[in-house]
Amino acid sequence: MKYSAMLVAAGILSAGTAFAQQQPIKIGVLYPLTGAGAVYGAPALVGHQMAIEELNAKGGILGRKVESFERDDKLNPAAASSTMKELITKDKVDIVLGGLASSVGLAMTEVSKQEKVVYISTIPKSIQITTDKLHKYVFRTSANTDQEGEAMAILAGKNKLSKICHLELDYAYGNDLEAGILKAMPKYAPNAKIVLTLKPKLGATDFNPFIPQVMAAGCDGVLSGLWGPHFVSWVKQAAPLGFFNKIKWISGGEIGSHEIAGELKGEYPDNVISNAYELWYTSNDPSHKEFQAKLAKKLNTPETPQWAALGYIGVMYAAAAMEKAKSTDPDKVAEALEGLTIGTPVGKLTIDAKTHQANIGQFWGPMVKKPDRAYRMMDPAEYIQPK
Repeated sequence: MKYSAMLVAAGILSAGTAFAQQQPIKIGVLYPLTGAGAVYGAPALVGHQMAIEELNAKGGILGRKVESFERDDKLNPAAASSTMKELITKDKVDIVLGGLASSVGLAMTEVSKQEKVVYISTIPKSIQITTDKLHKYVFRTSANTDQEGEAMAILAGKNKLSKICHLELDYAYGNDLEAGILKAMPKYAPNAKIVLTLKPKLGATDFNPFIPQVMAAGCDGVLSGLWGPHFVSWVKQAAPLGFFNKIKWISGGEIGSHEIAGELKGEYPDNVISNAYELWYTSNDPSHKEFQAKLAKKLNTPETPQWAALGYIGVMYAAAAMEKAKSTDPDKVAEALEGLTIGTPVGKLTIDAKTHQANIGQFWGPMVKKPDRAYRMMDPAEYIQPK
């Protein structure tokens, strides 16, 4: 499903009638809107725009209209850095949100530090953002690689895996997810041994050099962070070889989301356990139904993408912090974000005052066939939220 096209068709614009003689509040946002990352970036922008619309319909932030300055980060750290600097210095945005790839998120984190402007990382998971690279102005409302790695180690233990092949993309997210898994395995999967580690490049499309290596390694399970089009390409190349017949695939990267299940449809393989932040067909909080209904109306389909929720949550956190601070001053907004709790489509979230990490959870479960659907759905779907 081409969510970027649906975004345009939905006509979701952050415009509105001008508010009375006041300077607008400017929110900058970067997501990948072209190329491999658009399958996630475009729906994230839909959620972002929907939140802007809702805010303006209720009087904006601090009684001021909210304007959204939207840019394509091109899944490229250098491009994201230069674009973010332009948003801050030329467009004079008050805050910046977004990012998808962890390498992009880390680059945006550095610009935030240099320019002393608050950046809310809404998707990038690299643990570095809220540890080694943590500073006053950076916050995260998505999960991180330690949380995801721990969940995958728990699932490896529950599924009694003994010989594991480890498959990660060779960039910040993949490397940090690998570290998170290795840190958690002694506790949750002490009897499992990693027999092979492979690291294709970010953006890889040809996995034929890697597939035979995994099949020859004798592993009974794969732990992987291949996301989006990377997983789709792996499936299309590996499934005809019988790859998924005996090997359990436990994956981060939200390949349990409707974006990926809907794209692969009947090609989605057996023996896959994965994650998703939000699922249109299940809920962990009453507010989700209202959010999902609004999103379904915007996109003219009940089968909505999960990434919209993350874009939406980022905007709502920015708005809540500015209202709490009674200001758009970056120092005051940063202070307001520390320890801030808000209601979201996935329940109440709190940003830790020390780590600047929100306690957002994820759904985890096996992807199974349904007789009335052309694609797989997560069932059972267990929502795991960090304490």
